Amino acid sequence: MDTKEILAQTLKKLMNDTPVDKITINILTSEANVARNTFYYHFEDIKSILEWIYAREIVVQLAAFQSQSKWTDGFETLLNYIVENQKFCLNTFSSTNRSFLEHFLYRLAFDMVSGVVLDLQPTCKNDLRDEISNFYGRALSSQVIQWLVTDMRESEDEFVDLMERMLGGTIEAVVKRNS
Repeated sequence: MDTKEILAQTLKKLMNDTPVDKITINILTSEANVARNTFYYHFEDIKSILEWIYAREIVVQLAAFQSQSKWTDGFETLLNYIVENQKFCLNTFSSTNRSFLEHFLYRLAFDMVSGVVLDLQPTCKNDLRDEISNFYGRALSSQVIQWLVTDMRESEDEFVDLMERMLGGTIEAVVKRNS
């Protein structure tokens, strides 16, 4: 395991019991058994390591699901990640980095919807694609956050089914109506 991975796994472990706002670089490097300067060789601050963790663990996986026929599979992949890393995600959301997780989920949803729009209409104008992606990206990310903070009352399958009922065909209808 390389140093970045050691730092990332140590941060996730610490976040199981400690709010991320209370984790300092000194605490992290001491627990990871690496020098403070080593941390700064790889990351700027705690937020940058959070970004690296989320990008590495989930963003890369979702790139394959940016089409009309696969978006729910990508959504399920995201939900599985959240379930498997619930404390980590909740801790991120509950911290002063709350806007980080909100923005992160929004960017994931925006990119997924954008891929669906381009799959449906490859010649869709950028402005229309961005409007659709923004609207549905905000809706999806808000729903995911609501699901997370209400302790995931619905099962993953129920939640995916709900999103499919709400969104199924709507993006396609908007694209067709405005193209």
